[in-house]
Formats: sequence, structure tokens, C-alpha cells
Amino acid sequence: MKLIHFIKIIILLTSILFIFSLWQRQPDIDDAWIGEHAYWMADKGYVKSELMHGITNQHIRHIVHHKLFTLAGALFISIFGFSLFTLKSVSLFSLIVFLIIFYRYLKKRVNDQTLWIGMLLISVNAFIFQYSFVFRPEIMVMTLGFVSFIFLERGVNETFKLKWVLLGGLFAGLAAATHLNGLIFIASGGLLLFFKRKPKLAVLFGLAAIPGFAVYFYDFSREFGFDYWLYQIKDAPALHTIRDLPESLSLLERPFREQRRFFHSPKEISFSVLFIFLMIAGRKEIRKNSLPLMYLLFLVISLAAVSVHSTSKYLMLYMPVMVVLMSRAFSFVAIESTSDNNFFRLKTSSLAKWAVGLTMLYIGIQMYWNVNTSINKYDTNANRRFSETYFGKDTEELNILAPMNFIFNEIDHFNRIQSDLGYIDIQKTGLPLHGSFMLRYADSSALDYLIITKEYRSRFGMDTLTESQRNLEGFITIEKNNEFEILKNDR
Repeated sequence: MKLIHFIKIIILLTSILFIFSLWQRQPDIDDAWIGEHAYWMADKGYVKSELMHGITNQHIRHIVHHKLFTLAGALFISIFGFSLFTLKSVSLFSLIVFLIIFYRYLKKRVNDQTLWIGMLLISVNAFIFQYSFVFRPEIMVMTLGFVSFIFLERGVNETFKLKWVLLGGLFAGLAAATHLNGLIFIASGGLLLFFKRKPKLAVLFGLAAIPGFAVYFYDFSREFGFDYWLYQIKDAPALHTIRDLPESLSLLERPFREQRRFFHSPKEISFSVLFIFLMIAGRKEIRKNSLPLMYLLFLVISLAAVSVHSTSKYLMLYMPVMVVLMSRAFSFVAIESTSDNNFFRLKTSSLAKWAVGLTMLYIGIQMYWNVNTSINKYDTNANRRFSETYFGKDTEELNILAPMNFIFNEIDHFNRIQSDLGYIDIQKTGLPLHGSFMLRYADSSALDYLIITKEYRSRFGMDTLTESQRNLEGFITIEKNNEFEILKNDR
């Protein structure tokens, strides 16, 4: 079997698995958390959060969200209605756009063998597989950032063609408006041009980013402006991180924890080790066009500086550039052509064997995660049956505490759905939401029912309260089992 046919078979099998995974894919916590922002944007024309009711006034107005991504979600909701599938489809659409762009980019620059190696490395990746059907902005940011890179690279290679540099800046700005981590594309593009001794173009690149980034401020107003945004940034428990240094010196700490992003678990480690090996083994090939590697270095440094967390999913932001470099290096290290140049085969050198071995290990580990993502299914009607069983059909006036994912598709059936995770965030502010105090706080928040899952039973101190103590605070237990308990406000 020809090598290219083997690669295409793996991509085909991955595609089939991915399509199967779309059917009743399990909701991610961010589908609800970020998806609620898009829901209210579509419904009211501005963003708020009842799930995080009581935290930095998010239930009144929320302006610390992923602006362009929220608008995309609101657009999809306006067209297709609010549902888990609708929200997830925003990232799926971004993936389709990205794959077309990525394929066309490689098609113009490398031979078919290298092209399909690149498509293989990106398609089997567990982060791409998972987050391309999660309502999170990384796939969209990755796409916009990669488009910015394409224009920037073209502008540099064509003797600094101004129009391509300006387009690169515009798309870098749009990436930043989608998620503030997208600022790395503005910073890296500017640094690259400065390094190429084109400071005027670097300034123009930055100016061209302004119209795109301006989208981020579309919901700022006199009442809800920069001070309000800063308040929601600084006081949001979800954005807090444990620091070993004072806040003023935290930037010094970040580069020393950046390795966690690359070596957190086997799926990151297998990718990172393969990348490092190929960059060393294929350094002669990489030197022929070192611009992508230089740009990648700036991206890594910039992300270390701006990112609040060292979570591995942010690897996706610069993964396309990494894969471009990896596919070139792999072809150089492990593939040779026959005399007619129409047939390619693997080399027999030790470096080639290592490259193939590490690549197969990478594919195997990624596919393990992809299978797990695919086989866990979700019953989209489960919440409706749950509500009718315990609360009846007339629930429009009820306020409840529930898991995040209860908003699918119950958000229209209740007056307010407040999340248990929101209560955990309130705990982080120092308010002791535990035991009797937690019930008193729930009563003061006008909650009619509390759904306490097994995960949060001890964290909320429900396992420390007797039924008489619950009754004393005005709550009665209407259901209790191994998975959850339901308390009703009986005042």
C-alpha cells in the first residue's frame, strides 16, 4: 500500500468517528457557561448571566465575554433556535472553514505527501476533535489567527507587500475580539515585522488590527464601560489564579509554568515530543524558511504573557503553525521519492524510524481520547423529563439552583436557572455557602428549588444537615438518592 493511501485511510476513519461523535455529543460545561451569553444576546440584545447570578453583577450586565464569538452564537441562535447542537455548530462551522484554508495553504506550498501528513496530524488531534464541537472560541480564534499568519507571511515573502500586511493586522484584531488571548497574533505579527527590520510596517500592522479589535468594545456604554469591565475582570472568581509571586510580579512567573501547557497529559506530551523531535531532526529543512518557526516562538512567548491559565486547550491557537513545521520536517526526515518522483516511500534511516514511531504513538494516543469523546452520549430530552417529574409543567415562575447543563433546553421553561458552579465561585469570594448558611443564602436569593448533585453535596455541606435542620431553614427534601437530592423552599 502506498504511504499516501495509508494516511488517507486514517483521515477517513477519523472523519467517520468524528461524524459519529456529533450525534448526541455530551455537553461541555462551557457549552452552557458561554452559551448562555449568546442566548441573552439573541434574546435581549445584550449579555448577562443568570447562571452566575450574584457574581460581579453578571445577572444585570456582563461585558467580560468573548465578543465576536458571542455574536456568532447569537446569530446561529437567531437562525436555528437555541439548542445544544446549535451552539456547538458554531465551532464546527469554524473548523470547516479552517480545514479548507489549511488545505489550500499547504497545497500551494508543499508536495502532496507533505500536505496529507499535515492534514493527518491536525485531523487526529484530540483537542481539535473535541473542541471543534464545543461552544468555546478557540477554533474560531485559531482560524482567524492562521488567516492573519497567511497574509503576514505573504506580505513578508512578497518584499513586504503592504496590502497583505494590513489584512494580516485586520484578522489579528478579529482574533483578539473573539478571545483576548487572540492578542498574541497582534503582538507576534508586530514582533515579526520588527525583527525583519520593518518598524513602519509593524506599526501599520498594529493600526490595521484596530478595526477588528474594536468589535470587542461594541457593548461598552457610559454605564457599563471600562471601569465596569475592569471590576468584572478583577473580581470574577473564575479568573482568579494561585500565584507564587505578588500580582505585580506575576508576569515573571508565567514563563516558568508555560511548560505545563505542553506536558500536562499524554495527549499533549505525545504531540509536544513529536514536535521537538521533528524540529531537531529536520532543522536543515526548517532553516530554508524559518519565518513560521520565528512567528511560532513569538506566539508562545506572547501567550505565556497574556494567558491567565496554562490550560492545554490554548495550544490550538498556534497548532496550525506547529503542524505546518512538523509536516515539512517529517517529509524531510522520513520520506524519499523514487526516480520518477511520482512515488514516495519511507526512508530506512534510524531518524526516519523514530519519526514514524513517534507519529504512530501520537496517532494512537489521540485516537484513544477521540473514541472516548465519541462514545459518551447525551439524552437531550432528559432535563425536560426531570423537570416534569419533580417540578411539574408550570415552571415559568420558578427560580432554581441546578447544574450548568440544565439550561439545555430548560432555559425558556424557568424564570431563573442559577448554577451550582456559580455558588462554588461565590464560595471563592469568602462567603461561607455551606450547611445552614447556604440554605439561608438560597432563600435570600428567592430560589424555589435546589438540585444538589453528588459532586456538590459535601461542598455545600448538605451531608451535615439533618432533615429537621433543613426544615428549620425553610427547606424540605422532596427527593434524595445516590446521584442527587432536591430541596424545596417551603416558606
